[in-house]
Amino acid sequence: MKAKSDINIQPSQLDLWGNKNDFHWREFKVAREYVRSLKLKDPAGWEELISKRKLHGTNIPSNPDTVYKNHGWKDWDDWLGTGRKQTADKKPASGLFNTESRDDLWIAAAESKWLNFFEACKKVREYGFEYREEWELFISGKFPRREALPDNIPGNPEQVYRHVGWKDWKDWLVHPDKRTDYTEFNKARDFVRSNRINGKKAWQDFLIDNNELTGDYHMTLPERPHLEYRDSEWISWEDWLGSEIPYRDFKSTRKFIHSLKLRERKDWDYFCRGKLPHKPARTENIYAFPEIAYQDNGWNGWKDWLGSGMNQKEKDDTTALHEVMIECKCKGRIKNCTVCDGKGYYTRNI
Repeated sequence: MKAKSDINIQPSQLDLWGNKNDFHWREFKVAREYVRSLKLKDPAGWEELISKRKLHGTNIPSNPDTVYKNHGWKDWDDWLGTGRKQTADKKPASGLFNTESRDDLWIAAAESKWLNFFEACKKVREYGFEYREEWELFISGKFPRREALPDNIPGNPEQVYRHVGWKDWKDWLVHPDKRTDYTEFNKARDFVRSNRINGKKAWQDFLIDNNELTGDYHMTLPERPHLEYRDSEWISWEDWLGSEIPYRDFKSTRKFIHSLKLRERKDWDYFCRGKLPHKPARTENIYAFPEIAYQDNGWNGWKDWLGSGMNQKEKDDTTALHEVMIECKCKGRIKNCTVCDGKGYYTRNI
């Protein structure tokens, strides 16, 4: 049977693996590991914890003796870790175990030399790393100015804690409340390319010097895009910066844009995102943010850029201007969707 980090429980029926209402309690050993890290002295301390709602958001039940009755529960001493003091001095001769951890999964009746997962996680997150590669460089000594990793925290946490709390590297390195939601890859890349950044060194300088610009455009850009976007559409630094793309000059590009007869600023956004099916697609040698790319090379405002289409809009008030594609909320997952008929998008005249 495959291990589960969470278990589906119907509180009313105590069906550990049921998923009728998709309610998730922590798997017993993970929940117990966390509770033991709190170092409560007795069941009274547990009751006080519950009364103050300090378990809120942890997916750990207030009645573990009932929820885990047939799934690992022994007694309150075992749950709180208060009945294990008599084994504190029983260390193996190898010295591989001590009493700092409250994990009993490694050797029966022996304490691991490692901190329990939750305490280790708290310490590791203080280093400010975001990615596994940074962690691997750190434990290999590539960050000599950083505080050394304590001896009771492993360099291979994905192995040591695989059954007692481990989720993934993002969870290990960054607290969920402090994670950064970076701008979607294609939008971020279009913005970066429009800034004409020359090389990785210039990229670092750009991030330092252009906080106001990125803020104005609501862009949240990662310092290490090759790591942040590696699982999406990352290709290379040359692709990210657009350094090998032969972009069209301002005048020829503007002439082409005039031929599209776009009527307002939002039409340009639709065009850049490929949501004007009756218009030709934007090629990669046309900047998505021309006001940035050409600011010192001919840019004279959106009316000048869009040309006759925008001028025509000022002369009439036609309501059905363009047919645009709009992404459906079902994202194509509902075959007989009444909105998009399973295509994942629908069209509308604007």
